[in-house]
Amino acid sequence: EIGKVLDESKYEDIYAKNGYLRDAKSNRASNIIDLFTDKYKASVRLGLTKAPTVSSSVKVEVDVAYLDDYNKKNAQHFKLFPKELISLEEGGLMTINPESKLAELSFTVSGGDDLEEDVTYAIPFTVTEFGSDIQFKDEESRHCIYFVNDMRKKGDAFKGEGKPKGCLFFEVNDVNPLNALSFQLENGKYLWDAVVLFAANINYDAASGRPFVKCNPQVQLWLDNNESVLQPLRKRGIKVLLGILGNHDMAGVAQLSPQGCKDFARELARYCYAYDLDGVNFDDEWSDPNPDLNNPAFTNPSYEAGARLCLETKRAMPDKWVTVFDYGRMHGLNGVDGVDAAEYTDLAVPDYHGGAANRRGAMTKDHLAGFSMEFAIGRGPNLDDRHAQMFLENGYGWFMGFAANPNKYQTIWGRLTG
Repeated sequence: EIGKVLDESKYEDIYAKNGYLRDAKSNRASNIIDLFTDKYKASVRLGLTKAPTVSSSVKVEVDVAYLDDYNKKNAQHFKLFPKELISLEEGGLMTINPESKLAELSFTVSGGDDLEEDVTYAIPFTVTEFGSDIQFKDEESRHCIYFVNDMRKKGDAFKGEGKPKGCLFFEVNDVNPLNALSFQLENGKYLWDAVVLFAANINYDAASGRPFVKCNPQVQLWLDNNESVLQPLRKRGIKVLLGILGNHDMAGVAQLSPQGCKDFARELARYCYAYDLDGVNFDDEWSDPNPDLNNPAFTNPSYEAGARLCLETKRAMPDKWVTVFDYGRMHGLNGVDGVDAAEYTDLAVPDYHGGAANRRGAMTKDHLAGFSMEFAIGRGPNLDDRHAQMFLENGYGWFMGFAANPNKYQTIWGRLTG
């Protein structure tokens, strides 16, 4: 418009070389390391929004002060991973060359004799030195944090770095989760790397006016006996996730307001920490799609609400897994509230149509299931030689199985020949 003063502030960043620190493999600012071997090698990546015209160096260090701030901000108590067991190549220095937007720095995490079992440690990396031609738009962009679990005595399901993994959903009203141990490979390793307890529910409590986690008697039985039923799985390196499913009322995983998401996420975190579980799985089915919008806990069903619940759940328990069944409105956006889907989705598994879960945002295939098998009525492809080869060639990290009932084991094993 002629004569109107132009607001130039919206354009001030177009030439800036804004930096951000991420895990190189997953593109995430926070990542989980399961230390199955004595040494684990990974890389952090510095990215720029615009390539420099001259070489520029940055330095990355373990930042104890940042971990203190992180714990206070998130009401957590993560211990610092021993600094002497962390080795940064090149003394933590990396150089971004002209016309390149990326640089990577390798680091090695070693297992030590004094690491405590069942304790999650943190490695907080920070960019502490950088050239005058590089800037960071906000403080968080300078940080990347890793959560480390010592799994060296829990390797019964570990088949090697980069090997495909299996996620099994048990309908726990009928099946003891320990049945996951019935599936072993010829080398003695367990087939399934994660088990979903299907399922607890999200329900509406009219008395308090809020959604809550409801466990039917059978789900609660497994939780109450988790030392004898669930922890034996975890001691063998199998993740145990609590499934969360709608249950025929107006509480649904994709129809909570921003505050409703925060409140429900905190309740989920309390469950996972209290029962020593590894995370949750969301399934957007069987909810009444017409919630009471006068209730501040609810909003209209949307992809945005589904993504936000995942984000808030990850914020409430950053060391746990947030996983989704790619169905309904739980996995439809590349991000929410300015946060990429890769930051809050540890695994997405597809329906039984034969295809893979959708890739959202910066998610890598390591965090996607390439296909799903339904064992109750035989839907989905088999994990036979042909599909196994296709799976490997396509580079997906996971496959999924649902409803493995012991009464059908012979049929199920016949589908797992690849």
